[in-house]
Amino acid sequence: MIPEEKRIHTKEQLREWLAIETARYPLSARHILPYILQLSQGAILRRHTVLLRKTEYYLNTGRRLRAKLYSMRLARLQMRYGMYFPPNTCGKGLYISHVNTGGVNPNSSVGEYCRFMPYAVLAGDDVNDLAPTLGDHVTLGMRCTVMGGVTLADGVTVGAHALVNKSFLEPGITVAGVPARKLSGPKPPQP
Repeated sequence: MIPEEKRIHTKEQLREWLAIETARYPLSARHILPYILQLSQGAILRRHTVLLRKTEYYLNTGRRLRAKLYSMRLARLQMRYGMYFPPNTCGKGLYISHVNTGGVNPNSSVGEYCRFMPYAVLAGDDVNDLAPTLGDHVTLGMRCTVMGGVTLADGVTVGAHALVNKSFLEPGITVAGVPARKLSGPKPPQP
């Protein structure tokens, strides 16, 4: 779970988060019908983003009835498409690249502006009930698994099919492999 102070608590925060996240799944006049009928990935992911963030807002503000209604709609959509992103686990700017069977452990903490590629999974440790913690701007590659109580620093990129079972605390590096190991150093800052 993300810390309490980084969650959505006001309508302004909800609008800000939705503006950032739905901009990645544009909706124009010619895309209204596919959005209503859920005919494209962008429409499904946009609907998922709206339901996830509204569920979080109503949970965090104590509006239990609305939270329950949005939670049921979110669960139905996630079950239909094999996604699992529990409320209050992902920070602002979450980007899911495709409708997929990926997911996040409910005890995980995902930082701001993180990217999930298809089938990326954050798995917990059943024995000790530990879950991964991701920093800001982390990118999880296709079919990668981050498991246990590991921590990934800000800006870490996890390669496709990687199995991350230990922490990487150096920011801006790329890790890949089974088990994952550091492949390259920090990226230079963007101008």
